[in-house]
Amino acid sequence: MILGLSHIAFSSDHIDAATERLTWFGYAPRFDEPVLENHTAKAPFLTRHQPQHHIRALAADGAMAIELLDHGGLAGPQTSGLIPIFCSEVPCPDWQPRPLESLPISPDGVNSLRNALGQVPQAFHDQALSMTLLWIAASNEPAGLHACAVPTNYTEGVTSLLNQLRFRSDSTGIWKLLTPLPALQARLIPVGSLPARGWSAHPLLDAPGCGCLALMARSTECTPMPSALQRKAVSFNLQVNGKNSRITMARPENGPIIELVEQ
Repeated sequence: MILGLSHIAFSSDHIDAATERLTWFGYAPRFDEPVLENHTAKAPFLTRHQPQHHIRALAADGAMAIELLDHGGLAGPQTSGLIPIFCSEVPCPDWQPRPLESLPISPDGVNSLRNALGQVPQAFHDQALSMTLLWIAASNEPAGLHACAVPTNYTEGVTSLLNQLRFRSDSTGIWKLLTPLPALQARLIPVGSLPARGWSAHPLLDAPGCGCLALMARSTECTPMPSALQRKAVSFNLQVNGKNSRITMARPENGPIIELVEQ
């Protein structure tokens, strides 16, 4: 059973610089595992597997939780599995503007973002986070990671996945988790996609960007796996932040890598 959001994974090759950037949005570290076992079962989700990796979990009031992952370096183009949408009163002063047309989002996808967000987001490259992202101006919303766009050329496949993961769509087209707890909430916006230079539709955990949506779950050993996750899935046990954890990672046919975290 899906309980809520665990985190959105941000690949990084400089976790301290990425942490400093996220503090600008009000994030603070929750825990840090500099030398965590990198289970061999994760190899199909990586360009290069190494025995250990570094993770750092961060949270901010009213924003979606983030986990920074350093698998020993970044490889390949940015993944388009998830494109983060940050909000704040003003953009970071050292962000580099990018044309919205350079992202893997179709004109119809831009319209979907406008309908969901009430404005057309702006695109920027963040050197500290090693990715291109979206941003909206918001003075009445908590600063931080507000939502993620999910580019796809098969919207029905992504919405079927989200339904199975206990997301439901509101009238604007934002898909939200069925949870009463704001700290466990996630907001996703499926959008039409187009091929774009410097982007890959094949999500990997060590590619720049956000390739993985991690959800808190319960009874994963005795509850049938959602059918959308049965295609390619692995499970293993790991101790994270002093807690015994059962981790399930799956690559659905549509959308980002899905991680289920049971503690």
